Amino acid sequence: MRVQGHIPASLPPGAREGADLDVPLITRVALIMGGTLVLLVLATMVIFYLYEKQYPHRTSEAQPIVTFVELPPAPRLQATPRLDWQAVRAQEDAHLEGYAWVDRTKGIARIPIERAMARWVELQNSTTGPQPAEETTAAPTTPPAASATELQMRQDKAKEAAHAP
Repeated sequence: MRVQGHIPASLPPGAREGADLDVPLITRVALIMGGTLVLLVLATMVIFYLYEKQYPHRTSEAQPIVTFVELPPAPRLQATPRLDWQAVRAQEDAHLEGYAWVDRTKGIARIPIERAMARWVELQNSTTGPQPAEETTAAPTTPPAASATELQMRQDKAKEAAHAP
């Protein structure tokens, strides 16, 4: 009985490399693997042949997965997000820094935010500061609505001054 992995010392140095190889075993394994591969390919071909006979109306040509073009549901990705953001910011800045009518029939206008804040501070200082004695007997004035225009505020003050004693 031959011990596996044992190289006899009597072999010349060039013959020692192949002494552990079992060539007949390697040949049999290669033939079995090749035969198995051939059998698998033949079995696949038979399965496709039978499938084609069972469903003759189907072709082997590639069919498109989607037959119609439809946009994906919202929200969609933006093509140019930086430009979109800059446009929105410009629109918001114009809204905050410009004059416009909110409701012309009621006399409500939009004024720049800086002007509105300064006007609000002026109104707060004028209503909370010390009042002269003759004005304390007059009807209390209500501060104007936040959306009132400067013209409307002046008209209200003129009306109050006309009614004052």
